[in-house]
Amino acid sequence: MKLYFQIMWFIIISSVTQIAFARDYSSRRDLRRAARHTRTKRLLSHDSKVVDDREDGAKSESSCDTPRPKSKRINMKSNGTGIAIKAALEAKQANDDMANAVKMASDRIKHEYAEKAAAAAKAAEAVLSGKQQVLEQLEMEVREAEIIVQEETQELSSAEANSQLALKAHRQAQEEMKLLIAALKLSRENHDSAEQVSAACQQSLIDKTSLLDAAQKRVGVLLRQLSEARNDFAKTKKAAYRALCAANEAKQRIDRLQG
Repeated sequence: MKLYFQIMWFIIISSVTQIAFARDYSSRRDLRRAARHTRTKRLLSHDSKVVDDREDGAKSESSCDTPRPKSKRINMKSNGTGIAIKAALEAKQANDDMANAVKMASDRIKHEYAEKAAAAAKAAEAVLSGKQQVLEQLEMEVREAEIIVQEETQELSSAEANSQLALKAHRQAQEEMKLLIAALKLSRENHDSAEQVSAACQQSLIDKTSLLDAAQKRVGVLLRQLSEARNDFAKTKKAAYRALCAANEAKQRIDRLQG
């Protein structure tokens, strides 16, 4: 992240430097052109003055038929020398003014570009501060989003675990329902069988009750017959005993009679 801001800062400084250099070069070129134009105008004005002086001299010579005195020639020479010296001084002054103007313009331009560079630096710092705040805000939002994602992931894991448990419970409930359905079916079958068995048992009970009644009646009849048979047997036994006693007595009598 620091490398990213260093690269951004380097790009901003390079752009500002290139713009300043281009504007400085353009301003210097304009100043040189202006100084050259001023110098040319001054020289042209000086030449025009010299030409005017020469024309005036020629007119004066043409108007006068007599030759000029030597003193006037000396004055003309001194005037020409003064004009030349004045022109040289003006040229030197123009060069100095141009140099001063260039220096002042350069200083002014440098000051302006320094101010612009400072303003650009402040703007870049403001942009950097804003970007830093945005970055910090985004980092905070990312951290919050990561926390939310982590919480949602945990909740999702819990939901998945609960879903698995619910699915397992659902399957167990289905198995239990199947078992209950099978048990209900078996219970119904057992109930039907029990009803059939109960009906059969009731019928059997009725039949056995009837048989029992018949057997009891038969037992009563047999008991009476047995009692009668016993009585008859007792009577028969007594009769047989009597007959045996009578036979023994008869035999004894016969034995006695024969003896």
